[in-house]
Amino acid sequence: MSRSARSILPLLRSLLLGAATASSMALSAGIVAGCADENDPETHVKRLDDPATVTPSVNRLVQFFEDAMTRDNKDRNGPTVKPLLDKIIEPMTQRCVAGDLDERTNSKLIKFISDTRDPRGDACLIKALKDYKPESTEEDVRWAVRGLGAMKSEKAAEPLMAVFTKLQHGKPKGSTISRDVHDAMVEINSKSWEDGLITMLGRPINDPKDVATMRNELFWQITAAELLGWQRSEKAVVPLLKVVLSPLKADAAATAILALTKIGKPAIQPAIQLLQGEHKELIEYSKVENLKAAGDKPSAEQKKAAETAHVAAAALVLATIGRQESVQPLLAALEKAEDVPRAIIARELTKVPKTPETLAAFQAAYEKTPAGLEMPPAGINARVMLAEAAGNFFDASLVPWIVKTGLEARGEEDDVAQIRDVSLQTALKLMKPDQVADVDRLANTRTSGGGTVGKSMEKEIKLAKDLLNACGAKVECYVGKLGDPASQTKETQFQGIKAAYMTGVLGSPDVRQQIIDALPKVSNAAVRFVSVSVIDALSPKGDAEVATKLQKIVDDGEASKDPEKISGNAPFKTVIYRLTARAQ
Repeated sequence: MSRSARSILPLLRSLLLGAATASSMALSAGIVAGCADENDPETHVKRLDDPATVTPSVNRLVQFFEDAMTRDNKDRNGPTVKPLLDKIIEPMTQRCVAGDLDERTNSKLIKFISDTRDPRGDACLIKALKDYKPESTEEDVRWAVRGLGAMKSEKAAEPLMAVFTKLQHGKPKGSTISRDVHDAMVEINSKSWEDGLITMLGRPINDPKDVATMRNELFWQITAAELLGWQRSEKAVVPLLKVVLSPLKADAAATAILALTKIGKPAIQPAIQLLQGEHKELIEYSKVENLKAAGDKPSAEQKKAAETAHVAAAALVLATIGRQESVQPLLAALEKAEDVPRAIIARELTKVPKTPETLAAFQAAYEKTPAGLEMPPAGINARVMLAEAAGNFFDASLVPWIVKTGLEARGEEDDVAQIRDVSLQTALKLMKPDQVADVDRLANTRTSGGGTVGKSMEKEIKLAKDLLNACGAKVECYVGKLGDPASQTKETQFQGIKAAYMTGVLGSPDVRQQIIDALPKVSNAAVRFVSVSVIDALSPKGDAEVATKLQKIVDDGEASKDPEKISGNAPFKTVIYRLTARAQ
């Protein structure tokens, strides 16, 4: 053997030994890995830090959670789910916060932690908010806000507000998460947002033709108004009144009025000052905004309307809040108002506590209203509007007057026909048994087409008379009819509507609990609406306890996810806020 061969041989042996050792170690590692329990979550938790195994580990741990939720019937505190989360939620949150994950795995991790509703995972969800890139990471934000909102995470307040202000509702992807972001903000509603929300309300809308900007501003300002209402922010009263006063923000006005109603008593004095022409800042703002809405060349009529536009807006706010101290300022304003504002104020009188003075003022305003007057912007006949609103007094003493004014209506044929039709409908709702003959006079009045005013309402007339014959003056009988199956069907719903009106006509505050007890059987939306309106009318001083009971009905309806129940309870909210405001 040559010297060179002898020198190479040890090297070869060393290499072969090293290869054998490495092979042995690899085999040993494979055996160890093969011995790991793949059905043990701890196995996959340990693999979260390895870039090569993090994705399959996340997938497997998520599958463990989904299987556990199935076994525990979606109970996150169930006997299978809770012990599992105790093992995996914190390491998975840490992995999420550490980052360096591919997009799909990161999104899956965010969705999983959102689904757990576990506060130990909020750092991951908050990171998703901080990482928000408009028109890019909306899906991650959707899951993050759903989880944080459900947990009412105060830690998320600052980053959630940042997402809200960046979100572009006027863009395709932004609009897909605006509802989720809104809902989370309502759930968390941090007081730290107050000043920022008020600033947001003050932003002008200058060009309604810029649709994307308009949609963004309305999303921000409607949400801001709602949140400030729930906060009962006294600092927001004047900014909210400005929203109501601006025609360019008309789509946000209803939310702003409800917010002012939630705030309640502190909103009354500024609104009264506005109504009486004493709040110079708001009056000037109203004038400027109305002229801006009229365009570059407002007409003389538009300029005149802009001078007094604040009156109707103030009346609407005061009446919706519905406190007793609103009554006299409204009556005084009614005396001075011209046609359109007068009709609006008269309509709003039906929302405040009823007195002989409000009834008389309403009737006088109606009689001053021209038969052909149209209400902007929809052009509804003003007398038709008021004849319908008269029913909200729930006062049968109005029936002879309603019949008389209906019979005496003069003007264009179409206007007179509408006035008589609606007058008859209202009289039918309010009439007592001894008033049937009087109402029949209006029903039997001939029309220009050769028929009678009551021809198209023969079914309703019969239902009303049958109900009066059955119940007479017994309020308990009418309450019982609210839940009657016949009162729920479309064909015979007028029985239930009439029963609700008669409960208001004959009832006292004591009957409110009976109405609440009857509501579970009342599925017809129209009957529910009139029933809760009766509760409102029978609560002139408000009632926090009744408001709480109505709120429970609303909450139960929303929890049921039943669209019909949710829709049927929608009118309850204004009544709840008004009862609370009156009770302050």
